[in-house]
This record gives sequence, structure tokens and C-alpha cells, in this order.
Amino acid sequence: MTHATQTLPKTHSLAWRLDMKKDPRLNILLQVGATIWYFAVAWLLVQAFNTWRPGFTLSILGTQQMLLSLAVSLAAIAGAILLHELVHGLFFWWFSRARPSFGLGAGYAYAAVPGWYFAKWPYLVIGLSPLVLLTALGLLALLVVPAEWLSLLFLAIAFNAGGAAGDIFVCIRVALSPDSVLVQDLGDVFELYRETPQA
Repeated sequence: MTHATQTLPKTHSLAWRLDMKKDPRLNILLQVGATIWYFAVAWLLVQAFNTWRPGFTLSILGTQQMLLSLAVSLAAIAGAILLHELVHGLFFWWFSRARPSFGLGAGYAYAAVPGWYFAKWPYLVIGLSPLVLLTALGLLALLVVPAEWLSLLFLAIAFNAGGAAGDIFVCIRVALSPDSVLVQDLGDVFELYRETPQA
């Protein structure tokens, strides 16, 4: 099996479909899960960093100006979202050599390459790469950025992790599936195809 194909084998049939537009309840559950995951990651980051730099306190650039703090925080969040989807897009392209598309939905952003079916392990790389790579890079950056930028970096790392809640949910489903499955990711629609037992 190649990493990706535009032709669904006749041996495969649809086993599971997730449609974010048609399942608002699941979308809300994922948003709630993402929020809880975001705060958990932020708390863990602060606790871990306190072991390296005792007495660290979280603040936005050390400023008391609320509007500036809010604007800078929103810029950090937007940057985290953009990088997250660009990493997805990079690995979509890596495995298919097809140009990815990007979009926004109700409470989520996405990258996709419609019409392509991905094997299990390449899709797991695509799905988890922003969480793994950007978290690793962010943790390394914590060691070198100026102190006044630490709070923004914490925010970006935690928001990237929170934004991966949907990726984690889908990848758990894929990881528990047979190695022969194929995945089509349309951004707001996800389809998993299983190999149909032959009579």
C-alpha cells in the first residue's frame, strides 16, 4: 500500500464518518475537551518551567495595559493556529504531493487534500505532527527566548495543544483500526474506510 492514493480500492468500504457541520453535539464536545486540555497543558507547562526557573509568574509581556495584552495574546493564538494548520498541510503535501487547501469552520480551522485517501501510519503522522513538532519546538524555544516573551510562548504552546484535541480524537480512532484502513480527510468531514471481508 502506498502512502496515499486518489483511487479507493474496491476492497474498501466506508466504516466511520465524522461530519463537523452535521454533528454540532460532537463539535461542542470537542471544543469543551480542547478547552480542558488547553488549561491542563498550560498548568503543566508552568509547573515544569518553575522547576527550571523558580519564582516564574505568568504575565503578558509584563504590561498592565489590558488592550495591548489582549491584542498580543490574540496574535499569539492566531500564530499558533496558522502554524498548526501549515504543519498539517506540509505533511498532507509530503505524502500526496498534492496542494492542500485550508479553511475555517465553527470553532475550528483545518487543512485538507480532498480526493486523497491516506494509509493508516502516514495519516497518523499528518494528524499528530502539529502537536508533536510544535510542542517540541516551543519547549526548546522556552530555553532561549527573552523572559518577557515567555508568557506568550506558553500561551501559543498550550493553544496549539488545545487545538489538537480533534486531531487526537480522530487519531485514536485510526490507531485502533486495522493497518489496512484508508482515511480521507476533507477538513470538516473525516472518513475511514475498512477493507471489506471477502466472501
